[in-house]
Amino acid sequence: MRRSPVRPLLVAVCFVVCSGHTSDLQTGPPHVTIPPMPTMESIKPPDGWQATGHIVPPMPVTLLRLPRTNITRAKFPAVDFHVHAGGLNTQEAYETFIKLLDSVGVGAVVNLNGTTGAKLDAVLKAGEPYKDRVATFITFSADGINEPGWPARFAGEMERAFKAGALGMKVAKGLGLGATNPDGTYIQADDPRLDAVWAMAAKYDRPVMIHTSDSIGRFYPIGPKNERFEAGLWHVPGDVRENYYDNGFPSHEVIERARENMHRKHPRTRFVNAHLAMLYYDPEKLAKFLDTHPNADVEISATVQDLGRAPRLWRQFIIKYQDRVLMGSDGSPDRGVDDFWTPHWRYLETYDEYFAHPAQLRTVGGSPGHGRWNISGIGLPDSVLRKVYYENALRHLPSLRDSIMKQLAGR
Repeated sequence: MRRSPVRPLLVAVCFVVCSGHTSDLQTGPPHVTIPPMPTMESIKPPDGWQATGHIVPPMPVTLLRLPRTNITRAKFPAVDFHVHAGGLNTQEAYETFIKLLDSVGVGAVVNLNGTTGAKLDAVLKAGEPYKDRVATFITFSADGINEPGWPARFAGEMERAFKAGALGMKVAKGLGLGATNPDGTYIQADDPRLDAVWAMAAKYDRPVMIHTSDSIGRFYPIGPKNERFEAGLWHVPGDVRENYYDNGFPSHEVIERARENMHRKHPRTRFVNAHLAMLYYDPEKLAKFLDTHPNADVEISATVQDLGRAPRLWRQFIIKYQDRVLMGSDGSPDRGVDDFWTPHWRYLETYDEYFAHPAQLRTVGGSPGHGRWNISGIGLPDSVLRKVYYENALRHLPSLRDSIMKQLAGR
């Protein structure tokens, strides 16, 4: 396995940059610090500022002639642990989707949009012939959570779903930022009413794919200094959708503490934290989270655009936590190959530099709404790539193993 160049390079860079000069004798590695998060005040726009409503232009075309690896599909059959495919309810829909998966090298996906009740039953029935390629999850719903008996009722629905063939459960960010108590406060992941839910997943040894919190920029004031505004969000005057600053929402720290409590209270429940637990902005905090909670794994969907800005650091991080990181895309059957799937493989498999990231959304002007910048690849070793692509996922979804092994042999 190729040795990571991260640490020597960081030391060399810090010696020149952090010390401010190179003439003094250096007796040891330079001291490396992590800057604090920007204050809310530092991001706030001037008094009276408001969005003008202008359309954000697309990214300029780069004139740099940089090497590009010829890559069209994943090197190994990836298990995409984060896919939204609510329309998979007919044979035609499944077969069209699986043709797409074959073309991009995805061995299997987790469909997080299984829903509940009769709708879930219909999805499971339609997907029965394709369960070696599509793992259907029941979708958590907090509807009725304030009513007496809700914990037992929803835990019972989970049990029914698991017995019917659901292989796990998806929890969306509405837990923490959407569902409320009768007094209007937001229900968090460590709420006692949810203990029966997490316990039921442990009883059947089913993974909980959980998205808590949100992109860090959404917790900061809207304005030109907020990089999510610069990328094209909230440009319509008065638009504050999914911005949580000073709008009565809990802080990201409150949500993160509740998630910590949830993992600690339920050590037998296996949680796969979506979007690197939304801690992509602070790798030190993410490392501490993984070190503290053995029942926590993470997947990388909708974070590649941020990870690719610091490729050396994140390469080192993923290699260190190679048994805890899963591939995820936040994709769907209508995602494009060249602008969505291929950039994921380019990021994970190559050292290509300064290429467009797999934008999760586009603004009216064509700008990537999750970041107006390009990224560089991390060139993971094959041994690590196999874990990220499929081996870690198969620990949670062992029923997919035969399918993935067959696809590996076929290659």
